[in-house]
Amino acid sequence: MKLQDINFKKYITYLLIAYAFAFPVSKAATNLFEILAILLWVIEGNWKEKFNLYKKDLLSLTIATLIGFSLLSILWHGNAELTLRYVAKYRHLLIIFVFYTSFDTKYSKHVISAFLLGIFISELVSYGIFFEIIHYKNISPTDPTPFMSHMTYSTVLAFAISVLIVQLIFEKNLKFKIFYILFTLSATINLFINGGKTGQIIFIVLIFITTLSSVQHKMKALLSSLLLLSITFFIAFTYSPNFHTRSIQLYSGLHDMVYHNNYDVNGGRRVALSIIGLKTFVNNPILGTGISYHMKNAQSYATQEKLNIKNIIGYSDYHSAFLTISVQLGIIGLFISLLMIYALFSFSIQKKEYKILSVLFATAFVMFSFTHNTFHTMNPMVFFALFAGFFNSLIQKRETHQ
Repeated sequence: MKLQDINFKKYITYLLIAYAFAFPVSKAATNLFEILAILLWVIEGNWKEKFNLYKKDLLSLTIATLIGFSLLSILWHGNAELTLRYVAKYRHLLIIFVFYTSFDTKYSKHVISAFLLGIFISELVSYGIFFEIIHYKNISPTDPTPFMSHMTYSTVLAFAISVLIVQLIFEKNLKFKIFYILFTLSATINLFINGGKTGQIIFIVLIFITTLSSVQHKMKALLSSLLLLSITFFIAFTYSPNFHTRSIQLYSGLHDMVYHNNYDVNGGRRVALSIIGLKTFVNNPILGTGISYHMKNAQSYATQEKLNIKNIIGYSDYHSAFLTISVQLGIIGLFISLLMIYALFSFSIQKKEYKILSVLFATAFVMFSFTHNTFHTMNPMVFFALFAGFFNSLIQKRETHQ
């Protein structure tokens, strides 16, 4: 068989579906399917056509600018080794380019189903650890997050719950509706027995968006979502020791920060890092600090601002992707950050179900990125690449090329 006779799009699509399934359950499998999909995308060729598509796509241009300008910053900030090591992690973002030109959109439903199946398996393992039926690595039953950090897992799970609710709303088959109801309940319980406050806060926002965008009567939708959230949080606070303890810790930490200027507490550290990051950006607005030096003067800024926080030099970033990028790359980094947020919310998808899901994903990821450096660790980057790439492949501009 000749190379030109191979249907690369079909095999790349299968690999992307497998990639969506692997993401919630296995880093090794995710890496494998990612590498294979990118390899086939490279062999597939058609680069002139691909570049013509990429140069008209906002998300592709934004990602290319982030990678390109990060590499270019070596010229004025030096330390090429550290910069290259940092930027090498952006390889996970290449899947966005693969999705845009080489994914067959008639298999869109399969990507969502594969992701939910992966979530279901991850959830089963989480429950097994929680009830001490199984033992996985050193994962504690008090925070049963088996395959990723609890912050990332809670965010991904919050998004998965919103996907299930949207599926439930648009599903016509009664049997599938019952399945989605049960799956939503089990996933919501799982969200609150784990320790990720970020995902729990994101869950609140996504529920509001889901109901307001899916139900015609907005006041009814608002009241229903308020009632649902009130019941959910009351039950979680009453019956989930993990959620109860962390809620008390968060309240106590914020109280200490406001009334005792103690930022070395739950929630206070993120506020302190944000203040330091903004100060660093203001002092390096044009070219930024460079990839390797964004935390260099963090301790002196903390002292200047009279922030009571210990071991600031132990932090590798500002716990905010967009703030970290802005500090590293200056005004261009800020522009990239704003452009990326705009791109995520501007997907012009014709099918209402996917349009709602794209807004939910954009909301979840942007909120997540303001509390975590999502462009520096694998699972958050894969979460971004998978769904930003997927929804970007569905936009109307792409559909005209199908």
